[in-house]
Amino acid sequence: MSAKLRRLWAFPCCACLLLLMTGCWDRTEINDLAIVTAAGFDLTEDNKIKLSVQIYAPGNPGQQQGSMGSEPQIGGSEALVESAVGLDSADAAAQLQEHLSRNIFWGQADIFLIGEKLAKHGISEPLDFLTRHPHPRERANMYVIKGSPEDILKWQPNIERNSAEVMREMAVIQTGLNITLLETQVSLASETRTALMPIIKMTKSGNKASPTLVGAASFRNLKLSQEYNVKKTRGLLWLRNEIRESTITTKVDGSEGFASLNVFNTASTLIPSIGNGKWKIKVKLLATGNLTQNSTTANLSLPVEVKKLEEAFKKVLQERIEGSVRLAKKSRTDVLGFAEQFHRHYPKEWRASKKNWEEQFTQIEVDYDITLRIRRIGMTGRNQFLIEEEES
Repeated sequence: MSAKLRRLWAFPCCACLLLLMTGCWDRTEINDLAIVTAAGFDLTEDNKIKLSVQIYAPGNPGQQQGSMGSEPQIGGSEALVESAVGLDSADAAAQLQEHLSRNIFWGQADIFLIGEKLAKHGISEPLDFLTRHPHPRERANMYVIKGSPEDILKWQPNIERNSAEVMREMAVIQTGLNITLLETQVSLASETRTALMPIIKMTKSGNKASPTLVGAASFRNLKLSQEYNVKKTRGLLWLRNEIRESTITTKVDGSEGFASLNVFNTASTLIPSIGNGKWKIKVKLLATGNLTQNSTTANLSLPVEVKKLEEAFKKVLQERIEGSVRLAKKSRTDVLGFAEQFHRHYPKEWRASKKNWEEQFTQIEVDYDITLRIRRIGMTGRNQFLIEEEES
């Protein structure tokens, strides 16, 4: 190759090498970020938005591990909470940024809290901010908070690093509804414009307070329309086929004491029908569980006694589901999935009644077909301790 040709090849080769040597021009160092782990939105007395954020603040590693011979500290003050008030959520976030030395980063936020006052006023404002902003996770969990979101964000747990991790784990093990930002957005954008969120509040046990799931809130047209207590929330979960496991405790007719059943397998189906102008839906539920305690005098080695106990638990299941259905109808809020089933099976009739669905929903007749089976009763038929007490 001639010297002239080599010089011609040298220039493009050097240009390619320069391109490979370029760095990330828009890179942001992690030390320059205020990483949000949870955020709360509430309404002030003058109808402004109060934004509170929990920011991850790593502590001294040496302090977390403990000195030689001392016990390690599991929990720790690894979060700080900052708040600001604005005309809307974006304005509040801008006001908050002015007080921070680092750029706010929403990409690690696992929990979003909606204050009860804001929930009743309407949640379109914070939802628009969270879904329009490019950073917030769509799989972050949503909660309605009784009281101040700021208080629960400031709470320091003993085991987890911060309150955001506690609430995230509560959603994972499904002690209540596991509702994400994406699910909320999709539900509220549906034809019925309804959604569910779990309700959480700080409750005291002795001198110590901790967050507790106290039920669920239904939303209609972006406003809180109805609250469900824990038992009725369980009824909703069974009907919606969204429960992993739960424990039922009940009395048995003709016997003193209580019996408890761990229900670990449930499958529900909604079967709609329309005839003679009447809209009906059948709730078909199959549940299976293991007996975890029997303080009654029933001898469960006898099949007839087991059947009697199954009927008692079945009655509890149906009562809780019926209670949830009554509350949903009372608030005219279809969080039960009835509209979806009629839309799927009777599209023509659904389109005709779509505009008046809230009224149609309250007129639907609901039938129940519940089957419950006890798989295991344990090692004994009767409560051995009760037998010993009767013989003594």
